[in-house]
Amino acid sequence: MKQFGYRDYISQSKMGSRFLSALREGRLEGTHCSQCDIRYYPPRANCKECLSDENINYIDYSGEGKILSFSEVHVPPAGFERFAPYTVCVIDLKEGGRLVAWINQEGEPLKIGEDVRVKPEVIEEDRVTYRVIRATQSKEITKITTTEIEPKFRFKKLQGKVAIITGGGKGIGREIALEYAREGAKTIVAARTLSDIEAVVAEIKEFGGEAFAVTCDVADAENVQQLINITLEKFQQIDILVNNAGISRSALINKMTDDIWNSVININLTGTFNCIRAIAPYFMNKRPFGGKIINFTSTAAKYGNLGQAAYAASKWGIIALSKTAARELARYKVNVNCIMPGYIETAMTADTPLVYKEETIAQIPQMRIGFPIDIAKVALFLASSDSDYMTGSVVQVDGGLRM
Repeated sequence: MKQFGYRDYISQSKMGSRFLSALREGRLEGTHCSQCDIRYYPPRANCKECLSDENINYIDYSGEGKILSFSEVHVPPAGFERFAPYTVCVIDLKEGGRLVAWINQEGEPLKIGEDVRVKPEVIEEDRVTYRVIRATQSKEITKITTTEIEPKFRFKKLQGKVAIITGGGKGIGREIALEYAREGAKTIVAARTLSDIEAVVAEIKEFGGEAFAVTCDVADAENVQQLINITLEKFQQIDILVNNAGISRSALINKMTDDIWNSVININLTGTFNCIRAIAPYFMNKRPFGGKIINFTSTAAKYGNLGQAAYAASKWGIIALSKTAARELARYKVNVNCIMPGYIETAMTADTPLVYKEETIAQIPQMRIGFPIDIAKVALFLASSDSDYMTGSVVQVDGGLRM
């Protein structure tokens, strides 16, 4: 299996040059803060905990890790057009940190959670080609973030509830599905790619949760109605709807095609509308028990992003749609709220150039990017009775980046 990836525009700094040199030698070199005992890959010039560079040392990584997620890429960066469409693979490294590879599936496909070993193979200017090999040695690999921080005791805030999570096969949606299941909810994990959602369902069942996978294209109204019907047939009730499904395709306005614009609007905005419209009659008839609807917007909606006119417009539309739905459904005891994530480490963002990533982190008061679990905890709050007096709200979760 060949991996086309960990693409970084290496900065002209000494650290960037050293990082690139190590990759050319076939080594994965990261950094370690001896004071906080935290390892970083890609390497960081300063520790995110103590904010100091005095205790930063260089270390070699083994390249061992677990596959966290896959994501299809249809609009590749310059130089990789010949590989499109391809799959982004996010790997959680044993020693800490993550890397991203673009894979060309050959032979038996790799799976989420599988142990692998990564080795840089070729350098194309500032781009790296990785070869990913199935790990045949130690299985004692560091668990991914979601299991490392698993509390010993849970209050089961969603016990007896049934939740639908769209876009639940990876990233934020996957984390929400896992978090809801841990809190006692029966979960319907929905997405277009069956293998992704089946992997999440299998993970939920491993710790004793109850879940069911349903393929769904939220841009298709009939498909969405089928999702609602299947859920009711399977669990006889619906209490929570999380409209997380979304895509991002970038192009400057003067170069944006109808296909890019329509695909983003249809999935992000129309898809959210389709789901709300399909479930509204059920929630209205469920009075006085009502329900929870959680929609996903983005800080791009408020501030815009270069090359993301379609994405930003769709996410701003979701805010307006959510506030309207909140007014219309409030009398039926239905809470409709939005989560507005900032910069979150997912397959969609992991391909961000290293220079831009470091610049963004430098602007975040908490000095770190967010992780899906940060969003899942907010989604849990909005799904539980703790948020019963909230509706029409937009909860911004970005570490203070856009205060």
